[in-house]
Amino acid sequence: MRPPAMVKCRPEEAVGMTYEFDDDRWGLARIERPARRIIDAGLGEGRSVIEPDVPAWSSETTADLRARVVSSADSSGIPFMDKLRAELQGAPRATYLLTAELLALHVLPLSNVRGPKKVGRVDAVLSWMQPPAVLPADLCEALDGPGVLNGGVGFNVQIWNQLAWLLTFVERWHTLDEAGRNAALKEPWTFRELVHNLDTGQVAIRNSLLYLAFPDVFLPIVRQPDKVAIRNAFAEAIGGTTGDDPVTIDRDLFKIHAAHREQAGNKRVDYYQPPWRSVWDKGKTSDKAARAWLIRDKATNPNTGFVALAAEHFTGFNPDMSRDELNAAVENGYKHLDYAQRLAIANDYYNFLFTMKADDLVTTEIGGDLHIGVVTGDPEYSNDDVSVLRRPVSWTMTTHVHGGPLRDELGQDGTVVDITGTIEYLKDLTGASDTTAASQPTGPVQLPAATKQLADDLHFDQNWLQKLTTVLQDRKQVVLYGPPGTGKTYLARRISRHITDQDAVRLVQFHPSYSYEDFFEGFRPRAKGDAAGFELVPGPLRQLAARAEADKGRPYVLIIDEINRANLAKVFGELYFLLEYRDEKIDLQYSPGDRFKLPSNIFFIGTMNTADRSVAGVDAAMRRRFAFLELHPDQPPVRGMLARWSSTHKKNDDRATLLDRLNAKIEAADRDFKIGPSYLMKPDADHADGLDLIWEHSILPLLEEHYYDRMTREAVRERFGLKAIRAPQQETGQ
Repeated sequence: MRPPAMVKCRPEEAVGMTYEFDDDRWGLARIERPARRIIDAGLGEGRSVIEPDVPAWSSETTADLRARVVSSADSSGIPFMDKLRAELQGAPRATYLLTAELLALHVLPLSNVRGPKKVGRVDAVLSWMQPPAVLPADLCEALDGPGVLNGGVGFNVQIWNQLAWLLTFVERWHTLDEAGRNAALKEPWTFRELVHNLDTGQVAIRNSLLYLAFPDVFLPIVRQPDKVAIRNAFAEAIGGTTGDDPVTIDRDLFKIHAAHREQAGNKRVDYYQPPWRSVWDKGKTSDKAARAWLIRDKATNPNTGFVALAAEHFTGFNPDMSRDELNAAVENGYKHLDYAQRLAIANDYYNFLFTMKADDLVTTEIGGDLHIGVVTGDPEYSNDDVSVLRRPVSWTMTTHVHGGPLRDELGQDGTVVDITGTIEYLKDLTGASDTTAASQPTGPVQLPAATKQLADDLHFDQNWLQKLTTVLQDRKQVVLYGPPGTGKTYLARRISRHITDQDAVRLVQFHPSYSYEDFFEGFRPRAKGDAAGFELVPGPLRQLAARAEADKGRPYVLIIDEINRANLAKVFGELYFLLEYRDEKIDLQYSPGDRFKLPSNIFFIGTMNTADRSVAGVDAAMRRRFAFLELHPDQPPVRGMLARWSSTHKKNDDRATLLDRLNAKIEAADRDFKIGPSYLMKPDADHADGLDLIWEHSILPLLEEHYYDRMTREAVRERFGLKAIRAPQQETGQ
């Protein structure tokens, strides 16, 4: 495929159209007019709009295309465009042109596919011909610009099915006589009847075609449930509804939209924008982030249009039931099972009924084959033959691909398994990888190298900083440990800002009362009107993980200051496992059934003061999961830092020498209680008596506490006081 940057568009004057627009469509004519040109040229005259001399929309060409991409479709697990290229190989020029123009109609109105991707998808087909064809200017501009409707993941995942429907529509069109074709191209409701009569599923592409053919009449809404909800919410504008069949709903919407346009002074009315959306949207719309699910249940059969769970003992289903009501129904119906089994069933039912949404991807594995589809509607209870909970699904493809990211996900236990971590892989298989979300990188995020500028700013050795970065890249979790004053927290914050943006860095400080509920998630009291209750509240790690999962292209860093001050086993809980196994998922304490995985682009930097007696609480499990890098006054990169800093900042005093002499007096057995240079790098040290005050109120209290049971306060001051440290210098006349 040629990259989008190489696409060329030829200048071309727009030709006359059978259907005339009533206005400039609030800037949407750039999409709607080229789409109507394709429809007029193809359905009205049987010719290509890209190469007008080629009869690309003839019955012979449609038959050839059907034989290649429908009747002999490749069901292997390779990306859609790769399969399409293989299927079109050796086809007549007319077949390539028809394919490109049907693809253009499919992708033209989409706002959830980027412009270059839309152009590239159509241009790829044109580039497979010899010589390649060139897109007309207006069509190229329309594809390259923003769209008007969000087709959701499902719209793209079903691209093969939707192209097949468009092809069937063209074939049905050829059965009309000339008068019937002319009437349908001029009269929107005649055209609507033809679309309605071809009721073979694929409602989304049918609604999209209606909009592109007659945008003055049909709204850019592809989800039929949204059409129903909007019509019902605003029916008062036309004195109430007139019926519930799809054609009547479109007629009602046309009248409602006309009334709202008049009220708005003929300005555009977009029912997906404020203030309109809040009136009809009850939180079930399809443009929320899609998930992917693996369903393992004998009731699911890909030969049907559903995904299902056996529910022979589940009664009282209500689409608006609460979690407590669902739990009670499971407890009542499955008393014969162990409580752990009842909890698992309740979690599966809840995810299936209320977490899963229309436009989510769904997979099921049967006999070594992985079937992939997209959820197309709301859940329902059926007891036709057996009692099941089911959702309508458009099954898209079957593949034998079990490698790559699917391998680990398919190994998870459970009946309803969230495999959203593989959604980009699944979308690539089904042809939806051109969506905006799919543009995220799939490889591991790479941390930037340590620069000389960073080393100079920190007064650290550049090679040591690079070692820190490399270890963090490889292990993802490091602890900077050492005596007080060695700059552990400062370094953690500074290196974090070097490897990522400030808004991707979060700092927490552990303390003895810090808990799992503070760190990850837990129930917290919340006011609910006049009453009080408890609400599950995410902690800093869960919040950062959600952001990192949605933004995999950059690193996220969680700094844990004083990491050894808390009860680490209590704080991390089951998360200990994920620190070592980043590709795995676990069940959470407070979110049963919501399996959690630490995103690969989250990095942890802990700091640990070795003078703190709580270091003994750092167990072997913690030490195994984190890489430990020491910062010690007697060792690089801290050794000599104060002298380097003093030279850079032109500090003409003896602070570096004094610190070296102080630490030399602290015996080797007390290595972890030596003093770091940061105490003497503060602005206070520049005052006339600054060093004396720092020594008196910061350094000596640390040493007094350490030597509490071995030396008196007076003895500590006599040995380590500033006067005693300076004495050798005075005695030698320095």
